[in-house]
Amino acid sequence: MPLENLEEESLEKNPNLELAQIKFVLAHHEPKNDKLKQDLMTAITEHNMAPFYEETCAELGWPVDQRLLNNMKTANTAEIVRLDSAIEDAEKNLSEMEVREAHLAKAEYLSRIGDKEAALTQLRKTYDKTVSLGHRLDLLV
Repeated sequence: MPLENLEEESLEKNPNLELAQIKFVLAHHEPKNDKLKQDLMTAITEHNMAPFYEETCAELGWPVDQRLLNNMKTANTAEIVRLDSAIEDAEKNLSEMEVREAHLAKAEYLSRIGDKEAALTQLRKTYDKTVSLGHRLDLLV
């Protein structure tokens, strides 16, 4: 399925590479572009992207708003606890497919908030929990 069809299928692009593009433009071409900075910060706060925010501030030399960062980290922790609970429930009570889906949901969330290393680790766990060859190949692509 081509990337262009993802939105038609109501699948989200994950990770959002438009944010990486904005960050690149701010870092190399237009560091004073307030609209781009505002667009980036809106997306970061809307999705509680604490890891991406920390990385962006470090790369672009922006001051870190500790209150905002703490709020985003709290929201991230709450969602990760919820996802871990869903994984635990799936492992105890549901089939291998549901276990895989629960692990994949956590990996997608970690990718969405910009926690690259944790997302890759979770994708490896998802791969290990995946039985069907077709789904394994989907994870690799």
